[in-house]
Amino acid sequence: MARTLRRTVVALTALLLGASVSLAVAAPAAAHDQLVSTFPIADSTVDASPAEITLTFNAALNPDPASMVIEVIGSDGENYAEDPPSAQDDVFVMQHLADTAPNGLFTVRWKVVSSDGHPISGEYSYTVAATITPTATAEPTASETPTPEPTTSSNNDTGAAGHGEPTGGGALLPTLAAVTGALILGGAVIVILMVARERRRRDRLEQEMQDDGE
Repeated sequence: MARTLRRTVVALTALLLGASVSLAVAAPAAAHDQLVSTFPIADSTVDASPAEITLTFNAALNPDPASMVIEVIGSDGENYAEDPPSAQDDVFVMQHLADTAPNGLFTVRWKVVSSDGHPISGEYSYTVAATITPTATAEPTASETPTPEPTTSSNNDTGAAGHGEPTGGGALLPTLAAVTGALILGGAVIVILMVARERRRRDRLEQEMQDDGE
């Protein structure tokens, strides 16, 4: 029984060490560079198509233009990205747009190579909606029926210049930590139960030996 208990303890120790190694390896994998902001801001509405869009990442990227792919797809299915993308300060990626970009919904699809050499990609959208300008109304004459004054309507949901809010993130590390904690707790409970069982068996043997001696 003592040999079985030792084997169990060794197996549990190996299991816990393996879980710890897996957690340590998974931590760097979850730490790939991420897109933290864009201009125009993701899911925002701007009143005119910008001459260029920018993407900001949390770490230096591979600055080689050949490693970057950015498409700006309009609601008509056309790609309005013009010229290859360029990197500035290794964390900002700039993409020029064609002057013919119309109003409507645009989907930005991007792919870059992060600082650890792994390709990362994603997409987001923004909308271009021009502000409505009221038309002038002629003054009514004495013989005409007065025309009501026009009201001014405008689209106030415009995008702000600059960089926007974070668009991405994964939560792999907390899940691995929870699994590792559960394995450690379960192993400890099994060891305690087996030690208690061995102690009860030993006590019964000693009691039987005392009874036989009497």
